[in-house]
Amino acid sequence: MLGMYRKPILLVIVVTVLPTVVLLIISYFQAIAYAKGNLEGIIKIATVKTDGLLEDADAILHRSKVDLQNADTQTSVKILQRQIYNDFRFREAGIINTKGLLTLSSLGVMNAPIPISPIKAQFDPRNPDLQILGLGRSQIMQEQSIVFMLQGSGKIGSIYLLVDPVVLTSFLEAIPDLDLGSNGFIAYIASDERLLSKIGSLPPNIYSGLQNPSFNTLQVTKLTRNGSITIVGEISRKWVLRYWLQELLVGTPLTVLISGVLSYLFIHQMRKVNTLDYELKRGLAQNEFEIYYQPIIDLNTKQCVGSEALLRWHHPQRGLINPSLFIPIAEETGLIVPMTEWLLEKVIQDQAILEPLFPYLYTSVNLSPTQLNTDDVDRLIQILKKANNHDKAPITFEITENKLIEEQLQVVQDAIARLKLWGARFAIDDFGTGYSNIAYLQSLNIDQLKLDQLFIKGLEYGNQMPQLVDSLIDFGDRVGLTIVAEGIETELQYQYLKARRVRYGQGWLFSRALPFAEFEQFLQTQAP
Repeated sequence: MLGMYRKPILLVIVVTVLPTVVLLIISYFQAIAYAKGNLEGIIKIATVKTDGLLEDADAILHRSKVDLQNADTQTSVKILQRQIYNDFRFREAGIINTKGLLTLSSLGVMNAPIPISPIKAQFDPRNPDLQILGLGRSQIMQEQSIVFMLQGSGKIGSIYLLVDPVVLTSFLEAIPDLDLGSNGFIAYIASDERLLSKIGSLPPNIYSGLQNPSFNTLQVTKLTRNGSITIVGEISRKWVLRYWLQELLVGTPLTVLISGVLSYLFIHQMRKVNTLDYELKRGLAQNEFEIYYQPIIDLNTKQCVGSEALLRWHHPQRGLINPSLFIPIAEETGLIVPMTEWLLEKVIQDQAILEPLFPYLYTSVNLSPTQLNTDDVDRLIQILKKANNHDKAPITFEITENKLIEEQLQVVQDAIARLKLWGARFAIDDFGTGYSNIAYLQSLNIDQLKLDQLFIKGLEYGNQMPQLVDSLIDFGDRVGLTIVAEGIETELQYQYLKARRVRYGQGWLFSRALPFAEFEQFLQTQAP
């Protein structure tokens, strides 16, 4: 009798219990990997920002050292003030004479030289490089600060900058749903093991824990480029797995019952995904794609000056398919190339219809960095040649910042230069979310920077986000690039950006993305 049911029982075990066990094991490691990946991403951003702070501080101090060489007292104060007022991250700058007395600062001249407050690290006058001291206070700025000091010359013993420790961690407020748990932390530690700044709860044995991390924690450690600061992130493994453990205790019986259904749905979904590349080819051939245009608005006049062309796929069976599903597959399979070429040809056709009444409009087209090789660029140029007045083709190619590869600088530069000969312009999309080197971006001959909608939404949440947005805007202004803000949805966001002299923007406050006919009507309703 038992033999009769042996195969069905084994089948039930294989189909239900075994997938459940595998799913639980996989979910365990996924939970760990996902949490550590998020932490690594945060620490990487923190390192990039800290490197930038150190480089800027070093540049300011060296520049001040030269400017102060022969300056009188009042001029010296103005020099220090100019450096501080140009960068919100620095709260005070000052001069210490060869006797160790504070003589003047960006806040004014001392009536009599005064000694500086004791700090936790000593300044080495033989070291010509930037030194990190602190936490400490000046006699004027009584709040604790990180002290950056540089050896002076002549009567100047040293020059210092004070930085609010909060500057190192302020960007964390812009990260959605950041939660390190009750025992998690992110800490900035100097090379001599001084704690400079932190968020979260630090254990008493943090320094020994850096050398021998516990298995019960997930830890990510990264050094700044010059090695002067170590940034440490740590979260409890138990905290990461709290939801997984709850599901294990409550959901296992139910998981066993429905694992067969889930397996079927999973296999069915995988089959759908595996056939999407074929469906994409067929969709292009069957003209199932449509272009929607999201207006780009002059924030001063609220007039439409252009649009971003967005691809939409109307599948005959599945309906409207989200671009986030088919665009990655198109990039992976190489179908993004014919899709972009189709989109560009269609945009040029639509521009020809609009041009008599709206000759000033331009259209932004998303371009994958993989299309910047010679053959693909040749085909794009051939399409641009077909446009009327091709020497002034109103096309702006948008390249997503986090997809740029710095090692391919020469290839990208050559492709941009060739396309610009035919009137194309270039924009960095989602600016601020990638990790591209600033010098790398400046070398690409870009025309626009598009602020990612994450920063625009954050203007209404978190007291540090406006400062971050201001710094991105200031960067664009300094290098002479046009700023376009994405995702403007509220009047508050609009007024804030307008007050910061951001000229252009797009978002649902002005209009959603529209099919061509509705976009044409939208243009006609605007005042001339």
